[in-house]
Amino acid sequence: MFIIKSILRFPAQGVFNGEDGILNSRIIISMPIHPVLFAFYGFLLFPLFIFSPAIFASLSSYLGISSTMAAVVGMLVPALSFPLSLVNIVIKRIETSEAFYALESKYISFMGIPIPVFVPVVQKREIVIALNLGGAVLPVALSSLLLISMFLSSKMVFLKALADIVVTSIVTYLTSRAMPGVGIVTPSFLPPITSSIAGAILGGGNYIFPIAYLGGVLGSLIGADILRLAKDFEKFKTQFGSVFLSIGGAGTFDGIFLSGIFAAIFAAIL
Repeated sequence: MFIIKSILRFPAQGVFNGEDGILNSRIIISMPIHPVLFAFYGFLLFPLFIFSPAIFASLSSYLGISSTMAAVVGMLVPALSFPLSLVNIVIKRIETSEAFYALESKYISFMGIPIPVFVPVVQKREIVIALNLGGAVLPVALSSLLLISMFLSSKMVFLKALADIVVTSIVTYLTSRAMPGVGIVTPSFLPPITSSIAGAILGGGNYIFPIAYLGGVLGSLIGADILRLAKDFEKFKTQFGSVFLSIGGAGTFDGIFLSGIFAAIFAAIL
């Protein structure tokens, strides 16, 4: 059975306006999931985030910076990921047809337990594509710096990293699916496992750590968020009635960010 993760996510409660569709803004602040569930997942993944500064410090050391600066970067990346995961930058709006009726999820509290309920609302059939700062922009920025550093230090390592990204992108594309009410989904651990195995086969050597990270981050981005979205975009326009797709929109606890972290961990195990 697949463990499903969402890379392109629909927004949480509060982003929609029943009469006007998505709020007309270039910046959308949205909790990826209900705050209680967000805290629950945070508790489950807390051990991972204890070690995440060490993981990113190790990755940053490949940038050719001092150990002190690498440690600072290692602390800043996970620290910034949480608040930035709430911020989505709108990059494109596409109107597809007239307004339509849809069910919007809301939460009511029963004895302190959030219970989802669905109410009918009128929405414009408008697709909004956005970039999540914590789930996409931050890990892609780090990946870009790693690629530049590899290109300057060793062309062979750079080519191995590109090959890993291509392999992971293809596997992610072939296994990802567009799902109504969710977005683009793919098996959770497939991109990081693929990038780690590909890195080992390619002979990453001392660079298998950053190579696997690059494959996990950029492979997920290219395979699902770009290739799969491009292929199934008509489904969102004509069938799904989706209105908001955020690349990396699951922020800290999902999507591109964790793909990169798990890829680095799997690479260390291999």
